[in-house]
Amino acid sequence: MKFSDLQMLSVDQLTALKADVEKTIEHKKQQSTVIDQIKAMALENGIPLESVLQELGSVRKSSGAKAKSAAQYYNPADPSQTWTGKGRKPKWIEEALEAGKALEDFRISA
Repeated sequence: MKFSDLQMLSVDQLTALKADVEKTIEHKKQQSTVIDQIKAMALENGIPLESVLQELGSVRKSSGAKAKSAAQYYNPADPSQTWTGKGRKPKWIEEALEAGKALEDFRISA
């Protein structure tokens, strides 16, 4: 998301976005801590990390869960609305395209 995109948001939308960012940061910190703990436990017990990863991979495959695709597009009017670019276009994208906007106008910057 570009700074100019943020300028178009209302205070309420920016506040919601800030809360989402803080929540994501906290989740990533927790995830990093857990990963570090798993690595340390494997090392302490003499288990190669590769075998732990293989076991986790087999559990993931057998659970039937698919990895969720990352969002590629967002609605500047409501940043909580995103689309992966796969499947049916959301109504807000269809309406914007009909109004003459380009799909690239909604791309999330990397």
